[in-house]
Amino acid sequence: MRYVWALLISFLLLGASIEDARKANEAYDEGNYEEAISLYKKAIDADPENAKLYFNLASALAKSEQSEEAIRTFEQFKSMTNSTEEKAKANYNIGKVLSDNQKWGKAVDYFKKSLRYMAGDADAKHNFELAKKKLQEQQNQQNKNKQNQQNQRQENNEQNQDQQQQDQQNQQNQKNQQNQDQQNKQQQPQKMSKAQAQKILKALEQKEKELLKQFKKQKTESSKSSNEKDW
Repeated sequence: MRYVWALLISFLLLGASIEDARKANEAYDEGNYEEAISLYKKAIDADPENAKLYFNLASALAKSEQSEEAIRTFEQFKSMTNSTEEKAKANYNIGKVLSDNQKWGKAVDYFKKSLRYMAGDADAKHNFELAKKKLQEQQNQQNKNKQNQQNQRQENNEQNQDQQQQDQQNQQNQKNQQNQDQQNKQQQPQKMSKAQAQKILKALEQKEKELLKQFKKQKTESSKSSNEKDW
């Protein structure tokens, strides 16, 4: 990762900042980035106008994966220098930080900014083209995922519609069956209770007695009529 390292500090610093900067560079070289960050900040407190301290601090922050703070500090460094080469390096480093976080769109922008200051920088050109390729792949994948989501939603909608139709058909079938059961029930002879049967039986017996009584009466009258003399 070119440029994401500390710039050489010319030790024209003030007081204690010289020792802090030297120790910070040593910690950086040894990979002790948290210690380097702390020491660079102390050196900046002692010499806040030294732009290279901000570049080194930003580099240490990038190495420790404190991406957002690293980018802010590189931007601060850019505002403190008039050197096109240093601005190009800061933009390049920001592009690398963004690339490491797969923020390809913004990375493309910063590599492009770096090339505006140093058009012949082969590394910047290579990373610019690589970031563009990754951005296109990312966009293609996002479009693919979006299409898959749309297809899935459409499939789910179709399944829901089929299920609703099936539910409606089942409900209609159930309703039809209930109506048929009701019709069958109405057509079936109703069962007679024991009390009703006894009542009907008594009525029939009573009717039979009345008919028998009437028959006997008619027979008696007929017999009397036949025994009378015809004067």
